[in-house]
Amino acid sequence: MKAWFFGSGEFAALCFREIAPHLRFERVVTLPPSAAGRGKALRPTPLEEQARLLGFEPLHSPRPSTDPRLLEDLVKSPPDLALVVDFSRLIRDPLLNGPRLGCFNIHPSLLPAYRGAAPIQRALMDGKATTGVTLFRLVETMDAGPILAQASIPVGPETTSGELTENLALLGSQIFLKSLKCLCGSYAEYIAQDDSASTVAPKIDKLEERIAWSEPCEGIHNKVRALNPAPGAYCVHSGKRLKVWRTRPVSGDFPVAAQVVRFEEGFPVVACSTGTLILLEVQPEGRKITRGDEWARGSRVKEGDLLE
Repeated sequence: MKAWFFGSGEFAALCFREIAPHLRFERVVTLPPSAAGRGKALRPTPLEEQARLLGFEPLHSPRPSTDPRLLEDLVKSPPDLALVVDFSRLIRDPLLNGPRLGCFNIHPSLLPAYRGAAPIQRALMDGKATTGVTLFRLVETMDAGPILAQASIPVGPETTSGELTENLALLGSQIFLKSLKCLCGSYAEYIAQDDSASTVAPKIDKLEERIAWSEPCEGIHNKVRALNPAPGAYCVHSGKRLKVWRTRPVSGDFPVAAQVVRFEEGFPVVACSTGTLILLEVQPEGRKITRGDEWARGSRVKEGDLLE
C-alpha cells in the first residue's frame, strides 16, 4: 500500500512512531521549522524529529494542497491513502480526494465532541472523566467527516495533557492499523457525524494561561493539568511569574482568594473562590521545576501571602 503522512505536533509524532514500523510511508509532510525559545532559533516540528529518528526525510510544506511537488506526485504516483494527524493545515482538493481510498485523520476526541485544535486540553479543562479517539475520513469542513472507528478511554483526576496525549496516540494508532484491513478489503463502514451534537475545542489563548484564584479549586486544578507540559499555567509571586505544574484540590473555604492559608507537610495551600489548592510542583521564573515545599522554603513563603 502506498501511503502519505501529514503532521506537525507532538500527537502526530507519537502516532507516527507507532504506525511507521507497520506501514511504510512514501511521503512524510510537515511544516517548516519555526523560531522558538529566547534565542528564536529555528526548531523542527516534533513530527520531523521523530521521522528523522526512524530514517525518513520529511518534506516541508506550509500549503500542501497547492504544493507543486505534491500535486505532481499525486498525478504520477498517487497514494492509496493519506493519514493526516495534528497538522494544523486544512487539506483541500485535489489532494483531499486524490488518494484512492481517501484522506484519513486520527483525532483525539470522541467526535463530534471537541472539534478543533485543542481537544485534549479542552476535555481536561472541562473535567471529563472519559474521552477517546476517532478515525474518520477527511472532508472540506474541519473534523466533520464520516467516522470509521472510535475508542474511548477513562481520564483520571490527576491525568495531565502530556500523559493523555501519549495514551490517546497509542489508542488511535491501534484503531488505525486495525482499520487498514477494512480499507484494503473495501468493506469499511462509515457513520455520519451528528453536527447538531458537535462542540468546539479552540486553540489555547495566552490569556487563558494565567490562573484566576477567584475560580473554584477544581477548575484551577483542571486548567493546571490541561496545560502541562505546555504552555503551562501560571500566577505571579513577588512580581515574578510562577508556573504551576501540579496541584491537588482540598476542601476548606476562606474569605480571601489567592491567599496562602496554611501548609500541609511544607506544601503551600492557596485559597480559591471555593475550596483550596495544594501547590505540589512549581517553577519560579528563570529556574527549573521544583517541589512546592522546596519553593516555599527557598522563597520564604508564609501564611497570608498573596499570589496574583
